[in-house]
Amino acid sequence: MSHSIYLKLATVLVKADLRREERAWLRKVRRSAHEIPWQNEHLLRDIGLDKEGRPLGNSLAPEVKAERHIRHLRRVLTSRIVT
Repeated sequence: MSHSIYLKLATVLVKADLRREERAWLRKVRRSAHEIPWQNEHLLRDIGLDKEGRPLGNSLAPEVKAERHIRHLRRVLTSRIVT
């Protein structure tokens, strides 16, 4: 004896609703993982920001930054396909 079309439709709709709720929950969890605690000055300092949201101090010397930039440009220029 086979199930009625209404029972099959109901199970499909329930499964679709569960998938939709799961995706909405995952979206909310992912979004909350990237929220910055702007009200808590101590947590901001822990992640390297001051209370205005600017980075604390210089994390990279200008010479190191220039060397990396030059290295990147050389790599890009040498990897170009000559046509």
